Amino acid sequence: MALPPVPEGYTRYLMKSKFGMGRDFQILAPDTEEQLFFVDGKVGPRPRADVQGPDGALLYEVTGRMFGIPKRMDVTDPAGEQAAHLHAQPFKFVKDKIEVSLASGDEWLLEGNVIEKDYTLRKEDGTVAVQITQKWVTVRDKYTIDILDGVEPGLAFALVWAIDRWVERD
Repeated sequence: MALPPVPEGYTRYLMKSKFGMGRDFQILAPDTEEQLFFVDGKVGPRPRADVQGPDGALLYEVTGRMFGIPKRMDVTDPAGEQAAHLHAQPFKFVKDKIEVSLASGDEWLLEGNVIEKDYTLRKEDGTVAVQITQKWVTVRDKYTIDILDGVEPGLAFALVWAIDRWVERD
């Protein structure tokens, strides 16, 4: 099945899981499947990953506290400054609501079905910042990510990795 066209004002990437202990992802160009970014998941008691750019440089680091109440995950830049914070209300299932607080003060809300990899991250004004879907791709653990122009791709990949790990640990 052919992928639908990229919505105007968005850039499309393919995110493909690499099977391994740390839950790594390759971020590919949709037309050539050339690797553009890499999300290097780390093995350990706490979820952690590094988002690397095309040149292998560290763009963002994701760390989580999954067994605490409430659950939370943080995204930091290479200098250690917080870029985003994911949190949910205590005693709620992951599919109910995950909120993302950005360092800029913006709040995004996750909507959709995270288990089936078909969800959006919406800005406060309702604009879709990131659209994640697996419904057009038939290979398991490979899905499309459409990122609104002006949204940092590395940050979007960090958030998608964090949400993916959150779902796996629930």
